[in-house]
Amino acid sequence: MRTPAGKWDAARQILDESFTRAEAGFFADEVPEVPADIHEACGSVFASKTQAYREVLVGCLLTRLTEPTRDVRLPYLDLGDNAFSGRSLDERVVNPFLHERDIPCSRGPYLSCFRRQVAFDETTRARLRDKTGYDAFLAVLDYLEAGATEEDARRLLDHVMYRFVLLREESNVELFQLGRISLS
Repeated sequence: MRTPAGKWDAARQILDESFTRAEAGFFADEVPEVPADIHEACGSVFASKTQAYREVLVGCLLTRLTEPTRDVRLPYLDLGDNAFSGRSLDERVVNPFLHERDIPCSRGPYLSCFRRQVAFDETTRARLRDKTGYDAFLAVLDYLEAGATEEDARRLLDHVMYRFVLLREESNVELFQLGRISLS
């Protein structure tokens, strides 16, 4: 296995810390700042009906933070020496985390539109339905690759986690029990 168990623990810790900051920011009405174009791109990723884009984005950010020499565009180990195991990261860290936090998510993005050894590039775009959401996802990856520092990547993860908090809160419909009512 190319990624030792300690990497999963480190990724989980980063995710926990980021979510804690994002949730505190949500309740204080403070959106984690990122460049305007990335803010807009994240908005498109989260507006997409394809949940896989936002879930895979978390894995890419965690990979960038825990293994900066890996290529975030290569989520299958067979794609090259610098590839990472996106599906394993999702199954062991990201997906359980999202479910524990009651965030609406899929059962696994690598079992939906990103199956079969795909790379996150233009060649994958042709076979996807939501090209706008995918283009926004690629724009965020471009930002990561274009010299974003570790601090930039952490701030971006906080921003993405903030959007997950928003998603959770928007989907949380409070029910309350009615007192005695009559049929008339």
